[in-house]
Amino acid sequence: MSSFAAPHPTRRRALASALALTTLTLLGACGGGEGDELRDPRLLLENQALHERAQAAVDVGLVGAVFGSQHDSADKLYLGAAGQARLKGDAMTGNESFQLASLSKAMTAALVAHWVEQGKLRWDSRPIDLLPEAAAKQHPAYANATLAQLLDHRSGLPTFNDAADLEQLADFVAALPLPHPATDAARRRVLSGWLLSLTPVVGAGEFAYSNAGYTVAGAMLEAATGQDFETLMRQWAQPRGLQPQWQPPANAAQGYEGPAPGKLQPATGFGPEVQPWVDAAKPSGDVWMTPAGYGRWLAEHQRAFQGRSHGLPAAYVQRLRALRSGDYALGWEGSWIHGQGAIVHSGDNIGFMGLTVLAQDGRSAYFAFSNTRSVVPGSSSWVLDALNQGLVRLLNR
Repeated sequence: MSSFAAPHPTRRRALASALALTTLTLLGACGGGEGDELRDPRLLLENQALHERAQAAVDVGLVGAVFGSQHDSADKLYLGAAGQARLKGDAMTGNESFQLASLSKAMTAALVAHWVEQGKLRWDSRPIDLLPEAAAKQHPAYANATLAQLLDHRSGLPTFNDAADLEQLADFVAALPLPHPATDAARRRVLSGWLLSLTPVVGAGEFAYSNAGYTVAGAMLEAATGQDFETLMRQWAQPRGLQPQWQPPANAAQGYEGPAPGKLQPATGFGPEVQPWVDAAKPSGDVWMTPAGYGRWLAEHQRAFQGRSHGLPAAYVQRLRALRSGDYALGWEGSWIHGQGAIVHSGDNIGFMGLTVLAQDGRSAYFAFSNTRSVVPGSSSWVLDALNQGLVRLLNR
């Protein structure tokens, strides 16, 4: 059986290199949700098929899993859930909120694209244009880094997602004079100044996956608009039927981590000194959302790609429509599936992992979430492998 290979993930990370999607067949149909099923009767059993994939993932050790799909109309979300929202607790239903992690990078990129359209900032805006206090300590290599490069992971900024990065962050926080900034936006601005002082990991214009880049882009957006990131995101998202949250809501699944099945423990956050600064990196991916909410987000893309009415910025849609296999832009990576273009991404945060595949013709979207996370240095993640294989089985029918 063919598969698509997701590279080894680390905390708050999505795809850092191209997903190789091969020998997969995307489903397509037309009309509304019922029309989809008339065109493709297999969809009458779609919820069952998704449940079977979720159950197969749980059978190899995931605590819980939810698989979802939408087809040509983008009017109906199919869901299948299995396992538990909490170990020895409630069964997973698919109504829980999940940590999207880097699956929400695209939301940040779309929000920025909206404000570029509004003239508040430009794709070629540089960090020091909007964060002038960073100029004194900014590494010279970032002098001409642009907003577009930050969102495409081509600024050279460090990854900012592994244990060494967090240790470096803890040292930075410990050295800061008291009192520390009192708001999330103020911490993000200080954090961005520090990130811009770090040695680049690649040359300007070269690809290196970077949560730091999205954090700096978020600070630039706040400086340009005079509003904090959460407020901006809520104001933009709510008219599109989206309800992003940045703290676990009451219906949140419990996340678990471990090196192997049977060795899972409830996921925990960071110490009280560091956690607010980790939270300040939320433009890089820190949204909680239900599968239904995420389905609405994907449906906007499906309608946009089909040329139908949608609520996404035009420049964002144009970039994604033209994204080639192996290239990265605005929170998505291009892929090629049996002669058809697709955009893909993964998400990885404390206790949660997820994968998404969205056809560039808008005719199908698939995703898989789990409240289980495993990252073992030097090897692939057995959690992502399980989600990956489930999506392959669905796409390869």
